[in-house]
Amino acid sequence: MMSISQQRWMLWVVMVVIACVRIAEAQQAPRLALPPETGLQLPEIKVIAPARLLAPPVAFSEIPATGQVITGEELRQSGAMTLQESLMRLPGITLNDEQGNAVQPDMSLRGFQGTPVTGVPQGISVFLDGVRLNEPTVEEINFDLIPMDDIERVELLRGPSALFGRNTLGGSLNIITSRGAERREIVADLAGGSFGSQKYQLRLGGTEGYFDYYFSGFFARQDGWRDASAIRLGKGFAKIGMRYGGTDATLSFLYGDNRIEQPGSLPLSLLQQDRTLNFTGGDFFSPRAYLWTLNLRQELGAGFALSLNGFGRILDAEQFNVNLIADNTRSFAHTASAGGTLQLSHRASILGRQNHLIVGAEYVHHNVTTQVFEEKNDNTLTACLDAALAAGDDPAEACPLQALSTQVADKQNGTGLYVQDTLDLARGLLLKGDRFVLTVAGRWDWLRHAILDESPPEAERPSATGNSTFSRFTPRVGVNYNLSSQYGLYVSYAQGFRAPAFLELTCAGPGAICPGLQAGVAPDPPLQSVKAAQYEIGIQARPVPWIEADLALFRTDVRDDIFAVSPTGTVGLFFQNIGDTRRQGLEFSLRGTYRGLLDATVNYTYTQATFEVDTMLATPRLTVGCMTTPCTQVVRKGDEIPLIPTHRLNINLDYHPLSWLTVSLTGSYVGQQWLRGDEANQERPLSDYFVMNGRIRARWRQLTGFIQVNNLLNNTYETFGTFAPNARAPGAPIERFLTPAPPIYVLAGLGYRF
Repeated sequence: MMSISQQRWMLWVVMVVIACVRIAEAQQAPRLALPPETGLQLPEIKVIAPARLLAPPVAFSEIPATGQVITGEELRQSGAMTLQESLMRLPGITLNDEQGNAVQPDMSLRGFQGTPVTGVPQGISVFLDGVRLNEPTVEEINFDLIPMDDIERVELLRGPSALFGRNTLGGSLNIITSRGAERREIVADLAGGSFGSQKYQLRLGGTEGYFDYYFSGFFARQDGWRDASAIRLGKGFAKIGMRYGGTDATLSFLYGDNRIEQPGSLPLSLLQQDRTLNFTGGDFFSPRAYLWTLNLRQELGAGFALSLNGFGRILDAEQFNVNLIADNTRSFAHTASAGGTLQLSHRASILGRQNHLIVGAEYVHHNVTTQVFEEKNDNTLTACLDAALAAGDDPAEACPLQALSTQVADKQNGTGLYVQDTLDLARGLLLKGDRFVLTVAGRWDWLRHAILDESPPEAERPSATGNSTFSRFTPRVGVNYNLSSQYGLYVSYAQGFRAPAFLELTCAGPGAICPGLQAGVAPDPPLQSVKAAQYEIGIQARPVPWIEADLALFRTDVRDDIFAVSPTGTVGLFFQNIGDTRRQGLEFSLRGTYRGLLDATVNYTYTQATFEVDTMLATPRLTVGCMTTPCTQVVRKGDEIPLIPTHRLNINLDYHPLSWLTVSLTGSYVGQQWLRGDEANQERPLSDYFVMNGRIRARWRQLTGFIQVNNLLNNTYETFGTFAPNARAPGAPIERFLTPAPPIYVLAGLGYRF
């Protein structure tokens, strides 16, 4: 029997279906003839290719999920410096700036995060031309290595997906890079602005017979608006392709070499004095990556097509963290990855109904090595020398300037098998011209970690050497009911799965606290994998040609969620399964146009992210009865997960007074958020804030120019907060640590198309 909540859910679904049928009937009623209006027409509803390999696009009306497509031109016109920033116009996308620089913000979607920061429970997958970019260390995403200016389009699909696989709890970003156009062209862009910002890019593309080619070089730098917050980004991208008959093939190469300083958060006492300060000046992240990607699609006839993806990737990254209490840490991570996906698709008519079947298999291998060195700073060197002299030890032996702390390697092997079938189930069943589309999918994932600990022997720390294997089958089912070309709704149920990552397994208990989140000791027993079940219902409407609206209601129940617990604030942490959590809410979007002069979009998101069990968590803040850290906090069922705003509202206006001129204005409101470390919701949350950006863009023949102004009102606000000891204050009191958002920022640029 169904529970009361399930009965209410089904009753609600039935009521929505009945309401939509009534609306469609009203739409089909006779209307007074009105003269046609030119310019009162939105573009056709966008399409999305849910398979991450080369494939024909599929209409949203056949996908039981909410998704958006952003073209590369829209990304470049947004004026955003990062992919995360460019996605902020979409419903539910929120950024939290933990690292304090322009290119490493965290991104949350439906209460799940995709971030370059280790120690955050990841739940978003990112793919570039079919290659999964989540790092095998802690599933983090190095957005700064993505060639944003070489993107043809970005497809955002919300919720778990059988095609995109593990770690896709909140959704997936599918990024497709550009190819050479039919007309050969050379494009040169340059930009400059506040805080020493500079950006240069040269792109070349075209076709020669059956072949196409695309090459680009990119360099950007910024001094930053805070002390020691400079960034340097360098990328090179090349892609060649061939289209001949039923063959479509591309081969691409991506190179990235960046250096990013990380000023991080500030204690409240310093933040109130000067927002430009850097509490631990010297932190930086320096990645260098190489990625080779092959994509091939071959039409086989009779509706069959075979797609192949193969890749090789090398990532070398250095991370340096300054510590005012203990030794500084410097880590080196080397990752070598290779893998591929083979997919067979078939489009045909079965008993007069269109059917689209996708069957695929993928394999990936990662070889990861992490080394952590502890380096003496002025404070720890002085204390060590004093202790060595007092004990009569040799200072050179007792106090080395650099010493290997941890060296751990992980060989990962992952396999996935998936199948998805989309069937045009019925037509004209309830209304003339209506259509039912059924989607059924399933996926099986298997992942094995083989960890080898080669760290210097320490009596109090056992070896992390060991093997861990995780596997899971995740189903998906959904129904699209399209009442007409103007109205449609869908209902879906999907499961998601995330296996514990390498460094989560080696930092999984109070006895395995990892300074700076490096490698520690393996737990016994190992962490459990994260399981998610999502329920979603959505409505898509286009009542008149110049307005479209989307509404989605969702709920995701998560079991064995993994959280990073930080008993000492920013110094050390470990991972643990904390039980059940839930993310639920609604997303609403309304878009309209007026006579080609004005395009407007409004979207609102309500997200409730809560703990669903009573649990005890470590916290860096001082709690009742606890005078020194680490402390514990009692988290009750219903307490909200930190750094996820309940309310978010976006307004975007594009005004075209002249054919060559566009004036844009965007405004975003983000509600209050609890600070990390306050899972019990006891302290004062981050304040809500409103930020507005403006942009003017002009085009004359082959020349384009723009002026972008971010934080137009110069508002003062913070997007990230936690608790930590203020080592610069007497007694090192526990304080709120907040990351300030940038002040008003101006960027101007020119581009010329040869």
